[in-house]
Amino acid sequence: MTARGIERTEPSLSSQSDSDPIVAPLVALLDQLEWVLRRLDDTQYAAQRALPISGTVGGHVRHCLDHISALIIGATAGMVDYDHRRRGTAVESCRAAALIEIQRVTRDLRTLTSRHCDRPLALVAALDHHGARLSAPTSVGREVAFVVSHTIHHLAVIALLLRDLAVEVPPRFGYAPTTPDFATASAGKPPRPTAA
Repeated sequence: MTARGIERTEPSLSSQSDSDPIVAPLVALLDQLEWVLRRLDDTQYAAQRALPISGTVGGHVRHCLDHISALIIGATAGMVDYDHRRRGTAVESCRAAALIEIQRVTRDLRTLTSRHCDRPLALVAALDHHGARLSAPTSVGREVAFVVSHTIHHLAVIALLLRDLAVEVPPRFGYAPTTPDFATASAGKPPRPTAA
């Protein structure tokens, strides 16, 4: 996994089979993220890079987990607000805190099932920094699709940050589900990570 010679076995997706199909892809992404984080040290996790990429691995992890938590809370409350985030928490700087939060979020995510898919929600979102807000109808299923895409995007950014630290990531880490098939079919070359 890393330049220091940690094994390069991909994460097991066995826990995905324990999940309802609506959340199984998101659980699989969290499994991959946990697997990668367990192979980092605390310095790598919190390292500020001199790259044109904003943030640290820990910052992107916290951001992803905040979005997943907002989805879980919103599915019960009937309103989802991704702008209400908890910046500056221990999850950003402490790998152990992040691993505990990934396990908590994964457990809570499994409470969502396919019967929740069509449940209506109100999406509340900030449109600009002047305070313009939007409230729009959506559904749990639509928001699961958004959070999956959002998580993939941030895993791709994490992959770039880790490659700069000479840390290898699993081959499909941060790839949109269709990217490997499209890249292989169109160019016959290994696909590059994309931001979803």
